[in-house]
Amino acid sequence: MPLHNGHKQVLLELAKKFDKIVVVLGSVFETGTDRNCILASEREKAVDAIFKRAEISSEKYETIGLPDVPTFEEWILRITALCKSRGVTHFCTGNKEDILDVLKQKGQELEFETVNPEDYTDFPYHATDIRKMVIEGRYEELSKLIPQETMPILFRNSFREIIAASQNRGINFIQGRQTVDLILLVRDIFDGRIYVLLGKRSMEKEDFPGYLALPGGGIDEEKGETAYNAVVRELYEETGLKLQILDNSMEPAIVRFENVPNVNLEQMYIVGLYSSDDEKVAGTKGGSSQCFGVFVEDDIHKYQEYLNPTDDLTDVEFYEIDDAISKGLAYQHETMIKKAVQMFNAYPDLRKVLETEKEETNTFVIAFVGGPGAGKSTASFGASYQFKMRGVSMEYVPEVAKDLLYRGLLGKYIPNQAYLISEQYKRLYDIMGQVDYVVTDAGLEICALHSANESKVVEDLAWYLRNKLNQFTIFIERDEENVQYETKGRTESEAESRVFSEKLEKYLQDNGAKYQKVIGTDAAIELALQVMEDHEAGKI
Repeated sequence: MPLHNGHKQVLLELAKKFDKIVVVLGSVFETGTDRNCILASEREKAVDAIFKRAEISSEKYETIGLPDVPTFEEWILRITALCKSRGVTHFCTGNKEDILDVLKQKGQELEFETVNPEDYTDFPYHATDIRKMVIEGRYEELSKLIPQETMPILFRNSFREIIAASQNRGINFIQGRQTVDLILLVRDIFDGRIYVLLGKRSMEKEDFPGYLALPGGGIDEEKGETAYNAVVRELYEETGLKLQILDNSMEPAIVRFENVPNVNLEQMYIVGLYSSDDEKVAGTKGGSSQCFGVFVEDDIHKYQEYLNPTDDLTDVEFYEIDDAISKGLAYQHETMIKKAVQMFNAYPDLRKVLETEKEETNTFVIAFVGGPGAGKSTASFGASYQFKMRGVSMEYVPEVAKDLLYRGLLGKYIPNQAYLISEQYKRLYDIMGQVDYVVTDAGLEICALHSANESKVVEDLAWYLRNKLNQFTIFIERDEENVQYETKGRTESEAESRVFSEKLEKYLQDNGAKYQKVIGTDAAIELALQVMEDHEAGKI
């Protein structure tokens, strides 16, 4: 602790000589002291960084964790079992005083051929020397002894841990059950709010029964499981979301949700180590938790669809943070979540974010709905012209479906109403708070009707987004006596348009939607102007 150029030389030479190597991280649950001052999770990153820079495949090596145990006998039994489970043939150690000499004194022999790391390096320094350089501020010397690929990891987290531990200010693992927790924060692109993934603990649990909790659980020490492997496993078992670590050679790690389609690359941060002797927050089994965090900006419904818990947690879903905290959380999860929100520095103060959002939802939307050919677009253009002539701050938002129609793509996307809804709402969302009024010929009520017979989830999404808007809806019935039905740019016949118009109006009534009906575009434009004036006067 930390890894230095001597470690690097040995690792790379062994990787060349053997088909596969197993890197054992010792003292994985010990930190906060001068000797053990760097989290095993950070040391694991350093190992990955060394191999990645050398273009050595992850299939060529495995990293496992080995905690300290009270006696040498227990330690040698544990390390032997781990090595046997991996088919190890050679055991590499340079620790003559604590391992090789003790084995000799006890008359024991390892079941593996011993490899001396000094055969692969002439590096004259020890980790103790490196730590001393950090504490004494000898950067020029230090920078020549640390692998360049591991320096960002060392200086991001480990650097301050080394200093803190030397001053007896380090964070220590508490004896007991060693666990991991994962904070998945999602900022929904539709409503701008930040949600956290939680579930309810069983009422049969000894500690915090029925409480909301983060996905997480115990690290399998017997199998040499590392914290990273544990957090991936626990997240999948408790939520159904499968997180894939693509690159752990840096901080934060690069990850992706493997079983959720059409997602971005994301980053996973080390939030921190949480330990306590207080049963009120640590429970009766004691121990510590290594907490990780992932922050996503996306459509939250994509992730909700793939929630499928199979383990301890029930009622797994995304909760608004303030609401979740008000209900009470297990262990130190409230503290963890607040730290994670602060870490994602674009959103340091959640309350401020929510207040800002409220301030930016003052844009008033006037939406025209009706059957095909009713004159929605004409009314939108006419109203927009009149608004502009009056110096009103406004924008016109066109219909996504019509754009797709002219590009010959509507047939492809009609079955995917979720896409049409999200794209239509995005056009509105992008200018919310920037103008006083939006006029659109694409009310989301129409999307809701199209979704009604296909997916309740998608239909609910349309209404959810529609109801987030400060909107006045104008239903236009085509003036059949004076306006000829225009077939260009439409897929419906006049008769089909009439049927759809009647169906839409009934649908609005059945769902308790507020709207005002007019006949013809002239009446629609006049009503839009009246609505604007009433809104300015505070009547709406």
